[in-house]
Amino acid sequence: MVIGWENIDNLEDYFITYLLYKKSLTVPQISRIRNKSLEDVNDDLIKAKLSIRKYNRGSQSKEKDTMELFLSLSKEERLVFLSQLEDKALIDFKRKIYRGILNIENVDDLMVLVWAAGELKDNRFLNIIYPLTERYHSNLRRISYSAIGKIGSDDSSHILELGLSDQNPQVRQYCAKYLGNIGSRESIRILENLVKNKAGFEKEYVIRACEASIEKLYSKFSINK
Repeated sequence: MVIGWENIDNLEDYFITYLLYKKSLTVPQISRIRNKSLEDVNDDLIKAKLSIRKYNRGSQSKEKDTMELFLSLSKEERLVFLSQLEDKALIDFKRKIYRGILNIENVDDLMVLVWAAGELKDNRFLNIIYPLTERYHSNLRRISYSAIGKIGSDDSSHILELGLSDQNPQVRQYCAKYLGNIGSRESIRILENLVKNKAGFEKEYVIRACEASIEKLYSKFSINK
């Protein structure tokens, strides 16, 4: 497969977008040139890259499996990948994510899979994500709490409450933020105590996240100040 301007008549339309991108044009620039939305341009780029990778896999002795491909994508590409999975493929991919979280040792790859679990919003991932909130790697803990929050089970509120005591302020911020979505009445008391007792030395963005979630929970439970 020759991917170049000299072979443009034999290529799919999305390769035109890809060739412009290879010329160092930005996505907004390509959007104007091709009269396409930013979303359509990004979609074209994903299709082109996946097509190229598929072709390259066929010509190599060792093929990459779906998980290896997924791990090689950018965040935007992964989002498109997930959105394009049909029912059967989605079920199979969830199984791969589940096994990967249990078995992958590389922390960077593990964070990608935990992030994906959060995007998939499937409660069945929770029991294998909860233990990751106790790992030494602060970014892994942050991604894990984020995934828990995105999955959005009310049963996870106590996990996020524990995360308010994490040594990393960004982790505490994430936990405070997502408690606004899945917190309980008890969460209100915990958040209010944090604001009252730690406002003098806690990071301002953590306090703001607590206050925003308190407001959301007051509304959720129809509590008047």
